[in-house]
Order: sequence, then structure tokens, then C-alpha cells
Amino acid sequence: MHYHTIIIGAGPAGLFAAQELGKQNQKVLVLEKNQEAGRKLLVSGGAQCNFTHSGSVTDFFDRYGEHGKFIKKALLTFTNEDTIHFFENEGVATYVREENNKVFPKSHKSADIRGALLQSCKKHNVLIKYNQTVKMIKVYDGIFTLETEAGDRYFSDNVIIATGGKSFPHLGCTGDGYVLASSLGHTIVEPRPALTYVTTHERNFCELSGISFKNAQITLWHEKKKITERIGSLLFTHKGLSGPVILDATRWIVPGDQITVNYLYPLSYEEARKRFAEEIPVRGKESVVNYLKNYNLPRSFCEVVCESIGVLPEQSCARLSKKEREDLVSKLTKCEFNLSGTGGMNSAMVTAGGITLKEVNPTTMESRKQKGLYFAGEVLDIDGDTGGYNIQAAFSMGYLCAKSITKNKK
Repeated sequence: MHYHTIIIGAGPAGLFAAQELGKQNQKVLVLEKNQEAGRKLLVSGGAQCNFTHSGSVTDFFDRYGEHGKFIKKALLTFTNEDTIHFFENEGVATYVREENNKVFPKSHKSADIRGALLQSCKKHNVLIKYNQTVKMIKVYDGIFTLETEAGDRYFSDNVIIATGGKSFPHLGCTGDGYVLASSLGHTIVEPRPALTYVTTHERNFCELSGISFKNAQITLWHEKKKITERIGSLLFTHKGLSGPVILDATRWIVPGDQITVNYLYPLSYEEARKRFAEEIPVRGKESVVNYLKNYNLPRSFCEVVCESIGVLPEQSCARLSKKEREDLVSKLTKCEFNLSGTGGMNSAMVTAGGITLKEVNPTTMESRKQKGLYFAGEVLDIDGDTGGYNIQAAFSMGYLCAKSITKNKK
């Protein structure tokens, strides 16, 4: 029952680390609390599993908020191209979606990604035990003792905690890794939902649920201080806002924040103000709503915008006052939403927060507090944008763990 390495969690990070260690003829055990591996992986990307992105690996560094520097070593050690080659070598044909460079299995089945990981683990003699919830880790004289809820005990020279975060708790992601890391002296940054929708106090756009804008600019404000500015696809929902541009910003959002939206991007407020001042007065009998169609805005959206500033959509441009014109520009380029919250852990694709990165060596993924203890994946305080960046990070961190453990083999 003594292993060279025990990995807690059979998600993408844990399985990738396991099969890499297995290739080096290490005695590896994976302990998984669920009845099967990779439950969250199976539902990722709408069960199609967007497992990486095809852009340059250097483009990845800005996709993890302020933590891109930490993940840099892992991504350079095992790149997105390495990931694609790995799965193709395991028999999984892949394809790149042209409009956004997301990479998927050609079959559109996430089960193929999981299957390839399990196939590689089996091929390299990795033992996976299911229904094994680790409740305690102790270390004495360089040897780790792990005890499960079932009362089983296992011993190892190294441990990798790859239990994931707290998003999708119904799939078994309940933050077990935080408890285990804390018991070994690690600090936990409060877990928060990320890659989820936001709810707003404003309800005037709720009737437009399902309408999207391909190139909107959002600015996030916290206590009147600008937090971030992002550009991308925006979606109205019956509760507030969603779409990639919102999902990627949720790592920073707390209730009470504000978001301003520019639907006319790349036009700025001043540019739109000048253009409207030049164009509207000469439009004569043309209705305001028809004029706005020149900016490729949905008619139903334009109608709601007009009504929100007290202007009838069919009112002629000639009758639009200077104040109404200015209000129209503001609503289209600086539309303010007061945020009441986010979608929560049940709908969040990933977890922001987790084991603080200050206590983990980014060149090895080893704990700075306990020799032989490693971390990989979402259990750490790092989360990526939507588009395959989180799963790629899991693979890269898992690989770096395995490489570091092999190098330091006892």
C-alpha cells in the first residue's frame, strides 16, 4: 500500500499527471471520490469539451487575470500544441473552430477526451480507485499517510492535490482540497464563482433575453474605481447579462459593482456624440429606430433604448431634442448596470480563489511549506478565461507536477 505518488482527484489535472508519472514507471495511485473519473470534464463545453485554444502559447499568459505570471512556466513546459499532439497520438482527432480558435475533439464528444486520459493511465499501469474520499493527510519523516472516509490507509512519498474547486457541486466539486491543504498549513483565498452570468438590478432589458452583441465593450467598476475593460460577445438574459465578455470578468465581480456597456464599440462616447450631432439633424422624417439600424443594432433593443429615455421609437429624427440625442448616445455607449450578484457555484464553470499561489513554487508546482506536496488545477487560486484556457492549465500543471516529481525521485 506504499506508492511513489498518490494523486487526489481524477479530473484533467490529476489524470494527466498520473499518466505522465506512469510513463516513468512510477508506482502511482489516483484516489477519486466519485464513482467515475472526470465528471466535470464530461459536461465541459456543452459536453463537447473545448479542451484548449489554438493561439500562440504566449497569448495564454494574459488569460488568467493577474495570475498569468504564475502559470507561465507550466504553459511553456507543456504547451497547447503539446496537448493537441497528445490527444491525436491517443487516437482523438481534433478540429479548430474557425470563428474563435477553440479546439474540440472532432467527434464533439467530451467522453473521447476523458477516454484518452484513462486509456493512457491504463497503458502505463496507473491504479485508479473510486469512491475514495480522502479525509486526512499526515506527514511524518517524509512519508505521507492518507486516510479515507471508508477507513482505508495509503502511504506515499509524494502527494498531488488535484481535487478541483467548488463549481458544479452536484458533480462532486465540494472544495475537499481546500480542507486538506489547510490541514498542511496552506492559506485559502476565499472561493468565488467565475465564468458565470451576472444578475442586475435593472430589468428594462430582461424582455430582450437571448439578444446578443458580437463586439460590445464593458467596463467594470468597484466603488467608482475602474477594475477592468474588456471587449467581446455580450448576451442579455432574463436575470441580467452573460456572454464571454461577462464570463471572463466575473473573477473580479462582487455584488454592488457596476458595469457600463458600449454597444457601439469601436466608437467611443465622444465619437458617437459627434457623429449623432452631425447625422440626426439631417435625417428629417426618418424614425429614430430606423436611424439606429445603421449601427447594426437589433430593432427590439433600439425600441427599449428609446423608451428608456422617454422617446417614442417611431419619433422622427427632426423632432429629437439635443438633450434626447445626448441621452441616446449615453445609453448606447455608457449604459450602466448595477450588479446584484453572479450566477453562483451551481452555474459557474470554474472557481476563482483557492490555495494561495504565494505558497506554491510555480517552477515545480510543489508546496513551499511541505516537501513532496504538489498542487494542480482549479484547486489553486487561478482561473482562466472561457475558451479552453482552464483545461489547458490543468494539463500543463499536471504535467509540470509529474516532471518535477520524476526529477526529484527519492
